[in-house]
Amino acid sequence: MRELSRLVRRRIDLAKEPRRDGGWTLVEMIVSMGIFTMLLAITFTIIVEYSLQTKDNLARTRSVDQAQVGLMQLDRQVRSGNVISDPALETATRSGVPPYYSLRVYTQTDGVYQCVQWRVYFPTGKTTGQLQFRSWRPGAVSTTTPWSTTARDLVKPPTGTINAADPTTWPPFFVQSNDAETSSQAQTIRVTLRLKDPEQRESSKPATVTSTLTGRNTIFGYPSDMCGVVPAP
Repeated sequence: MRELSRLVRRRIDLAKEPRRDGGWTLVEMIVSMGIFTMLLAITFTIIVEYSLQTKDNLARTRSVDQAQVGLMQLDRQVRSGNVISDPALETATRSGVPPYYSLRVYTQTDGVYQCVQWRVYFPTGKTTGQLQFRSWRPGAVSTTTPWSTTARDLVKPPTGTINAADPTTWPPFFVQSNDAETSSQAQTIRVTLRLKDPEQRESSKPATVTSTLTGRNTIFGYPSDMCGVVPAP
């Protein structure tokens, strides 16, 4: 009986105690929401930046792929070249572009003797250029093929003095000095192409494709002005 009486009194005492509501205060809620918002903003920024970088990389890969196709064709022609012009001596009247932007090769690729001319051409009013080539039989400019484009979306290199030790100054074509080949004329050519796909962001850097092409040291027996008669650009 005593035990029952004690339990009844205990229940009465508990009923009289004020009920406490659990949970966070308003200040705690505001602080938590602020931290959550900051974390959400940081995560969203990282996702967006990663997405943009992926888009830039894909666009850059497309540009490099098309440039490499043109370089492979040029490489075959240079490696089978008997006379290679010096890009520094090229003029706008011969190619339609400034010096260092054009290259002529007298080649026998696949057993066909022909003159081929490559150029990096920037149409008037355009900010991007094209890698183009054409060919003709020596001394027969009437056989000249139209300019064909093998790569697009090229950007101009920085202007200024060319420094062979500084890749940022390299033009599209220039003679790569080779002390071991002092008897040959412009047999080693450095080709540098800078490309920027339209899908890349404005702040994204252009992709650079560069290669050293070495022709055969067979200039002896062939006139140095072979392919000197050049059709109008």
